[in-house]
Amino acid sequence: MVQGELTQRSDEPGLQDLLDSSLIVRNIFETDLYLVADPFQVWRYHVNRERQGLAESLARMEAIEALFATLPARVEAGESGVSFLASKDDANAEIIKALERARFRVFTSHHMVRPKKAMEDSLPRDLELIERGLALRTIFVAESRGRDGEAMWATEVTRRGAEVRTLQGNFRRMVLIDDTFVVLGDYTRPASAKTGWKVEHDGMLAFAAAVFEDQWKRADPWMGGELGEAPTETVTTPMTRSILSGLSRGRTQASIANELGVSTRTLTNHLTRLYERLGFEPGDQFRLGRWWATSEERHLG
Repeated sequence: MVQGELTQRSDEPGLQDLLDSSLIVRNIFETDLYLVADPFQVWRYHVNRERQGLAESLARMEAIEALFATLPARVEAGESGVSFLASKDDANAEIIKALERARFRVFTSHHMVRPKKAMEDSLPRDLELIERGLALRTIFVAESRGRDGEAMWATEVTRRGAEVRTLQGNFRRMVLIDDTFVVLGDYTRPASAKTGWKVEHDGMLAFAAAVFEDQWKRADPWMGGELGEAPTETVTTPMTRSILSGLSRGRTQASIANELGVSTRTLTNHLTRLYERLGFEPGDQFRLGRWWATSEERHLG
C-alpha cells in the first residue's frame, strides 16, 4: 500500500489488523479502496487515547474519594441510611420486607456453603420472585458445585431464567434489592455470620452494586444439575472474556487491568491459563485473537 498498490480484496491477509490499528483507513469516496495513514498521527492517536484512559481512571478515583468524604467516620444505628442488624432473624425480617416491595432485581452473594434445608425453604419464595419478573442473580462459593442443596436450587431457578455463578476464594456477601436496599455482612466483627448492616444510603448502595458487579464478572456460570454431575463449562471465564474484549478493541493490558481492578500480573496469569486450555503457545496473541474473533463465547456476559 505504501508503494501505491491499493487492494480491493476484503480478505487480504493482514488487512483487518491494519484497519484495527488505524494504520490504514477506508477511502470515503471509493469504499473498496484504502488509504495509508501517517504513522506519526496514528501514534499520537493511540498515545492520546491511553492518556484519556488514565485521566478517566484518575477522575473515578477522585469521585470515590469525594463519595467517602461525605460519609461519617462511624455511622450509628438509624443514621445516614445505615442500621445495625444484631441477628440473622433481624436481617431476614428486613430482607423479607424489602422483597415484598421489590420491583426490578435481587442480587445476592453467599461466601459460605448453605445448608440444604435453607435452600429448600428459600426455593418457593425465589421462584415467586422470578414469576413476578424480577432479575435474580446469585453467587455461591465454588464448593457449592459439590453440594446437593445448592445444586438443586441452582437447577430449578436457572430453568426459569435466573442466573447463578460460583466464585473461588473470599468475596463480599450481600443481598442487594433494586437500587434502594442492601444488607451487607458485618466486617467489623471478623468471621461473623450473624450480624450485618442494612444500608439505604444512595452512595453506599451504588458502591455495593459496583462490588457485586466486580464479583459477578469474576465468577463462573453454573446451571446446577444433579449432585456429582460435571458442570457445563466454557473455555473462557467472565474475567478472560473481559480481557479479550478489551484487547480486541485495542486496549493495552495495563489499562484493562486497571479497569478490572487487578494487577497486570494477575491479568497475565488469566491469559496464560487460557492459552493452556486452548492448547496454544503462551503469548501467541495472533492465534488467540483469531480464535476469539470466531468464538461463540464472545457473546457471553
